[in-house]
Amino acid sequence: MNNFLWTLTFLTVIPIGGKNNQGFHRSGSVACWFPVVGLCIGAFLSLFSVLFSAFFPPFIADALVLVVSIVITGGLHLDGFADTCDGIWGGRDKEARLAIMKDSRIGSFGALGLICLLGLKYACLVGIGGITTSGQTLYAVILTKHFVTVSPLLASLVPALLLMPVMGRWSQVFAASLLPYARSKSGTGSFIVETTTAKHVLYASLLPLCLLWFFYAMLGFVLFAIIIVFALIWIWYIKKKIGGMTGDTLGATNEMVEQLFILCLTTALERA
Repeated sequence: MNNFLWTLTFLTVIPIGGKNNQGFHRSGSVACWFPVVGLCIGAFLSLFSVLFSAFFPPFIADALVLVVSIVITGGLHLDGFADTCDGIWGGRDKEARLAIMKDSRIGSFGALGLICLLGLKYACLVGIGGITTSGQTLYAVILTKHFVTVSPLLASLVPALLLMPVMGRWSQVFAASLLPYARSKSGTGSFIVETTTAKHVLYASLLPLCLLWFFYAMLGFVLFAIIIVFALIWIWYIKKKIGGMTGDTLGATNEMVEQLFILCLTTALERA
């Protein structure tokens, strides 16, 4: 549980105190807890979505949920995404890209990337919040058994909010296991990259696979396959640009996979 508490504190702003405990975070086993922390974040987002929907119109409630997602993580992965955009597309070689990513100031590529990412994520949340799904998934069977009418909020948006952070954090474990650390000196994400192995990816995959099956049945496995293919292409691209992973590129991986998941899910449910 110490590993879990440390990971929860590391990936969120929840002040449990584990971040200062240096005795646990040097083990790669903390990576196994990344999807679990993602589920905790998703549970918070789902709860706030239900609360906001009781007082605000859907398009405002979705915007507030997006704000909560930024606040609860302290913008950690968004910062990494912005730095990655600046470095990867603003530098001419590996050294220049890594130097730009280290700079705390945001550049034009980072700002444009954040605008596009948050705008598209908000559009997807609004879109999926208006879809009432039907099917033979275990989740759908439970809902129809206990509710006479099922709202789009419970049918579509809540599962999406639960799974989106889970898939994002799983992708960090996957990426960290495949590439070395790109910098010569240790950084924020160095211990994750250096200690995560294929075994940790296997353990970390159990929760996402179970949740995908519970909420989406076969569609969930299709979404998982799409994410794996995208992650492999992204990892290859990052290796080509800087030779490995950093804390910033792990954060960017999280944000891009979250966006891909919600985008593909919205499209699939709309056409179902």
